[in-house]
Amino acid sequence: MTQKFDRRVLPITSAVAAALLATGCSREPDTANADVRVCRDAEGRRVDDAQCRTHAGGGIATGAFLWYYLNRGSTVPRVGQPLAGGSIAPAFGKNYREASQSTVTRGGLGLSGGSGLS
Repeated sequence: MTQKFDRRVLPITSAVAAALLATGCSREPDTANADVRVCRDAEGRRVDDAQCRTHAGGGIATGAFLWYYLNRGSTVPRVGQPLAGGSIAPAFGKNYREASQSTVTRGGLGLSGGSGLS
């Protein structure tokens, strides 16, 4: 018994492939193209930056959520990933911006923006 090709499957397969490509399914890291800050939890994992904005006191986050500072060229982990290579204290004289589509270059195919960026 031979199977016939179902033409209805091709558009679905193409749509799924395009969605994976658009979301940046590569293993290449995101890179800071400016000095950036991201929010971290007590375990040192990146969380949504809104957590630090919501729990901020006097411009510095308090409690379980703290800003974590990364220099230009650093790897920027996505939300849920552990942070490394930065500091919990900003360097004197640097102006850190929140990680966003304009401050972080998406890894993989050279796309900008994406998952985990505020």
